[in-house]
Amino acid sequence: MGSLCSVLLLALVALYSYQKADILMNKKDVDILSTTNEDFYSSDDTWSSENGFNIAAAFTAYDSETEWILDPTYGSLVINHFSWGIDENGDPFTKRERLENHNCTTEELGLSDDRSDSRFLPIRDPKIVELY
Repeated sequence: MGSLCSVLLLALVALYSYQKADILMNKKDVDILSTTNEDFYSSDDTWSSENGFNIAAAFTAYDSETEWILDPTYGSLVINHFSWGIDENGDPFTKRERLENHNCTTEELGLSDDRSDSRFLPIRDPKIVELY
């Protein structure tokens, strides 16, 4: 019985190895799609909250607590803006500035029934399947 199981296991490993070697040699089962849109944004384009660029971060204990739970003794969340390049005089520069942040309200996050003050895209209900 042990010999039969060993021969069966050897045959399965040989078939699996043949299949993987065939995929490797003939480049089967590999689909790579790469698109590049170079120079889409120029150095003059700016991104800010005025034109819809918003970032949200959440700290949660996976419970029903809705108030701020991050203990300040652990530290703080800081979002920095880094920029570099050539200024209008032709001199290279680097700049780092701390961006302003605040605790988002339910309305800003779009979690209330009234989405008129929402600053983020709508949250999709996972139970609803849309076909395009």
